[in-house]
Amino acid sequence: MVDNINKPYQVLARRYRPTCFSELKGQDAFVQVATNAIRQNKIAHAYLLTGIRGIGKTTIARIIAKTVNCTNLDLSSAKLDPCGKCDNCTAMQEQSHPDIIEIDAASKTGVNDIREVIEATKFKALLGRYKIYIIDEVHMLSNNAFNALLKTLEEPPEYLIFIFATTEFRKIPLTIISRCQKFDLHRFSIQDLTNHLEYICQKEKIKASNDALKLIAKFSEGSVRDSLSLLETVNIYRNNDVEITTELVADTLGLPDLVQNYKMLNFIINGNTDEAIKIARKMYHKGTEVSLILQELLHLCSKITKFIALNNFAEDSDLPDYEKTLLTNTANKIDIKNITTIWKMIFKGVEELKYYANALDLLEILIIRICHLSTLPPLEDVIKGFAQNLPNNNSSAIEKEEKFLHFKDIVALFRKNQEMVLHHYLIEEVRLVDYKPGKIQAQINDNLPENFTSMIISKLNEWTSIKWEFMVVRDDNAAFKTIKKQNEETVENHHLVREILKSFPGAKIKNIVEVN
Repeated sequence: MVDNINKPYQVLARRYRPTCFSELKGQDAFVQVATNAIRQNKIAHAYLLTGIRGIGKTTIARIIAKTVNCTNLDLSSAKLDPCGKCDNCTAMQEQSHPDIIEIDAASKTGVNDIREVIEATKFKALLGRYKIYIIDEVHMLSNNAFNALLKTLEEPPEYLIFIFATTEFRKIPLTIISRCQKFDLHRFSIQDLTNHLEYICQKEKIKASNDALKLIAKFSEGSVRDSLSLLETVNIYRNNDVEITTELVADTLGLPDLVQNYKMLNFIINGNTDEAIKIARKMYHKGTEVSLILQELLHLCSKITKFIALNNFAEDSDLPDYEKTLLTNTANKIDIKNITTIWKMIFKGVEELKYYANALDLLEILIIRICHLSTLPPLEDVIKGFAQNLPNNNSSAIEKEEKFLHFKDIVALFRKNQEMVLHHYLIEEVRLVDYKPGKIQAQINDNLPENFTSMIISKLNEWTSIKWEFMVVRDDNAAFKTIKKQNEETVENHHLVREILKSFPGAKIKNIVEVN
């Protein structure tokens, strides 16, 4: 017991760090290129390794350094692993190799720091074949420091290798990038990370459910180091005989619970503001950041959208079975337009969070806004219901029977036949006095063409089996109304329109379009 207490603890991320190419997972393309280059003695003098945090950039740099300096390297071996026994390998394992120099560019950013490195490169390797500089976060070097490196990178001594690692290669000058062999290290998939975590759990005798490990992998965002750090945190929190579950992971790391996320989204879709806010407050008071709650809601909306739009999305994904059921049940309650609208509103909330100090208040207001939106009928249904409830909206049936009981049916006929000039005149320049099928009495403006009435009669006779008359009434004092004015009054007084205007204060009727 005393020995265990006095023995220094090594975290999982360091204990299971790969030390050779055969142990390296998830970077098959790089391993293939690197091992081929070493076998063929075509080793570059400058490498640039890019990728997210915790993906293995520094680890890979050390593997390259160890392999090329190994005295007993077997080039015919399929794995091309260093022997681990020669002086070079031993010194590398003890982190005391005189020819392998690691530099943190975050703390040594200036040109003077790089000049010291350049001066040191003039001296040959002491123990190994190559003198290797591993510069981490190289993008943080100053412009003058990069400029100082150019000449050495252009014409390096044959014993010198630079290995640069960065999370932001776009900040590196193109003149530097062009002098390096660049490798983009791949982000690990959730399944690959889950498999790796299962392997670690078996080695460490940690009991954990597959769904719990998937949750850890998901929030690691492709980073191996982050996944191991999260696993270690949860493992320390639990009792030794307790299995790591999704609930334990969520509680320990302050992550939104997946089931609760789906419940909250379902309440939002159903417009149940009270219950949705209750869940949001519970998550917040348990320690979950509002930004994380919003990100998870965005992710759920994304999955629902893909479920609706893509065939077999749930079956082809690596979602756990219980989430597939939750996803199916939720997606069946909403269409793609509404879930997209909710996604946009939540995304806007994420942006607003940057400028508002009270995060919980913003989350609650956002939920209220979305719930209010969900209770409104879809615009298409409102328009359809409005059209169906307009009085005498049976022009198509009347036209088919050629009865034309109302003057509006005549106006619609001109629109249908693309006689838009005459259609405009009938709406804007004609004041109807009396109408019955075959006979029109109206007052017309003087600015209309002289043959206006004859053109109307000609078209109607052509399109219908009725013989038409158009009588012009000359009474300047008559209180006649144009068709447009009559339509406006009809629309404004319709009960559906009044309800719409009441629901959206300040809204106005801008234009009226005939629906045929």
